[in-house]
Amino acid sequence: MNGRIDQPLAGTRRALVVVDAQPATLKAPAAWEVLERIRAYVRAAPYDAYLVAIYHAPPDSMFARQGGWILNADAAGPSDADILAAIEASGRPKLSIEKTIRSVLKTEDARTFLRAHRIDELHFVGFDINDCVLASAYDAIDSGFHAFVLEELAFRTDADAGLIEATLTLLRHQGMTNRTRRFAANPVALRDPSSPQEGSDRMAGARDLVKATGPRA
Repeated sequence: MNGRIDQPLAGTRRALVVVDAQPATLKAPAAWEVLERIRAYVRAAPYDAYLVAIYHAPPDSMFARQGGWILNADAAGPSDADILAAIEASGRPKLSIEKTIRSVLKTEDARTFLRAHRIDELHFVGFDINDCVLASAYDAIDSGFHAFVLEELAFRTDADAGLIEATLTLLRHQGMTNRTRRFAANPVALRDPSSPQEGSDRMAGARDLVKATGPRA
């Protein structure tokens, strides 16, 4: 897999927030393609910490009470195994959250974890861009974090193009995606994990990030 994704550099310590990347919930081939890009990005991009969220919608959740929509935990399934393995291999701090609400940042455990590791910038990837990703990004801003949705890595499980584009239009207007020009960016190259170049690209990305932000504690 080839390509490049710009990683914003607005703060000093960044965390990647993986929102509801649960293969069992994916309905469209395009959603699987985005999941594969997320996998490649997690392998390639350097972060100071990782926050991984999964969701389900029990009968007493607001998903069900207002939206009339129920999804039990078994049907929702776990987070993607390849993403979890790549995060584990990074050796960086990580926290997994199971939620029955939209926003990852509504959980006290998430906020405590991020503050403990002095994170001041959050990047969001996952599903659905107009739902849990959007809610989490707004909560991040209101909680005092720089917040960016990575456009190439946030999607809908059903690939509804209208809702995806409407959400991106809103986020772009507010400078909340990685396409904003207000801040510097680290270009992260995506490659197939079998490529011999993939490992050296990861190291080059890490060196570029240190140059842009200075040494990390």
